[in-house]
Amino acid sequence: MTKKYLLDPFNAVYQDNNLLSDRPKIKELDQYARDLESQIEGDFNLEYLTFEFAYNQLGFVRNGLLLAKIKFLKLYQNYGDGTFASFCKFQLKKQRWQINDTIRAARVVLELMYAGFEILPTNISQAVTQAQLAGEDLSLTWRNIITTLPPDRITAKTISNVVNPSTESEKEVVALKVPTEVNQQIETEAFSRNLSVVEFLKLILEFFLESENSHLSQPVVNKEEYKEKERIWQEDLIKLCKQGDYLSSFIRSTDNAGTAGVPNKVSFVKKF
Repeated sequence: MTKKYLLDPFNAVYQDNNLLSDRPKIKELDQYARDLESQIEGDFNLEYLTFEFAYNQLGFVRNGLLLAKIKFLKLYQNYGDGTFASFCKFQLKKQRWQINDTIRAARVVLELMYAGFEILPTNISQAVTQAQLAGEDLSLTWRNIITTLPPDRITAKTISNVVNPSTESEKEVVALKVPTEVNQQIETEAFSRNLSVVEFLKLILEFFLESENSHLSQPVVNKEEYKEKERIWQEDLIKLCKQGDYLSSFIRSTDNAGTAGVPNKVSFVKKF
């Protein structure tokens, strides 16, 4: 296959034995593709197409508004086990943190829109990177971004550098001891999301801490018992790490820690 074939999405329309779901959104997308493919050069208005492109980029904002209503009116309570996390997973087919990010992103865009900005974040990553800001702080930050960066350089990473100006070299760095293949997977996943490795790891950590099923959110009831479990947990973790299967060992070791919580005093030191 040529590079042109691999780039052109309309080639799929002409494939033999196409299997098409009867779900409305699938059929609508199929019709949209076929309508566009059937048109010739003279049928298109470039100004309208660029408007349509900009309009479609804000689809995540409309989704965020819908999701906010579902969450804040607790419309999910009569579904499944009645939790928002369960509704997100089984009905929306997304993790709760992804839905929350979409809602946060919508909030950022609407604030900027009502502050008079015509240039707005065009995806969830760009918007949610500013989710810690609001009001005048958000407006000043976004104005700084759009006046100093060309449009094609406005990414989640460059926005993060403006929101959190401290460079990595200015921060105290601790290396995590992980196998090479795990490090490569982390870098790949971070790159695919247009995030740095540090931003991606922080995202994972925030999701884990916010999970409704995480025992990390439980309070420590018995401090002496906690200290003893912490000591045992550290010893077990060191033994498990030496066996080579670091990630699965880490997960099992957190379970062994019980509901007392995971200690924050353990550190891993090794270069990637």
